[in-house]
Amino acid sequence: MNVRLDIEYIGTNFCGWQKQKTTPTIQDELEKSLKKIFVEKIILLASGRTDSGVHAYNQVANFYVEDSLKMNMVQLKNKLNFLLDKNIKIKRCTRVSDEFHSQHSAKEKTYLYRIKTFEPCSVFEENRFWFIKRELNIDAIEKISKIFIGEKDFKKFCKTGYSGSTTIRKIKKISIKKKSNYIDIFISGNGFLRGMVRLIVGCLIKYEQGGIKESDIKLAINNKKELKLRLSAPAKGLYLYNVKY
Repeated sequence: MNVRLDIEYIGTNFCGWQKQKTTPTIQDELEKSLKKIFVEKIILLASGRTDSGVHAYNQVANFYVEDSLKMNMVQLKNKLNFLLDKNIKIKRCTRVSDEFHSQHSAKEKTYLYRIKTFEPCSVFEENRFWFIKRELNIDAIEKISKIFIGEKDFKKFCKTGYSGSTTIRKIKKISIKKKSNYIDIFISGNGFLRGMVRLIVGCLIKYEQGGIKESDIKLAINNKKELKLRLSAPAKGLYLYNVKY
């Protein structure tokens, strides 16, 4: 039996998605809970890894297990939510075909980056937004964001240790929505390299602030200039928003 999980989580207290030996991760918490239910080791396959401190509105994962328990998917969801850390919630459990793979079957992913300006974050917003003290010029951000649209080599826009055989990815859309002093940046593409979204967002903001030129970004996309990792936007404002299949 192949089971799909749709998951939401606050990543503040976790060292990312991928299981590690000595630090708490989303994958580890989920696999421990699944083991308690099925009384066997379960290996979760995710649509992609999220870094330490990154959140998810809709992460997708799947796992294979013997169908011996004949468990109802609603029951499975409820049992998992009872066992899991309060910052992780299963939205849906679904039986899927054996061919479904949460990563390889994905057609498009959308990330959301959230920024709050001018007024500091409340206690309910801490670790959920990137706080920037002054207002931002949305027109300037939208203008420079168009450079990233299309199929390009994003080798200079990722951290080391990226997965896959190529650094070419296709950004399908970048949309920016502003409401009062809240700014949401949505980035959709066929896949993303490690740290890629945070570096793109960091470039957008650094450009608006006058700290980086349009020519610098174009040279980086053409693999003719290195971008410093300090341009990377903080992890706390990033959310895996949606995965399409």
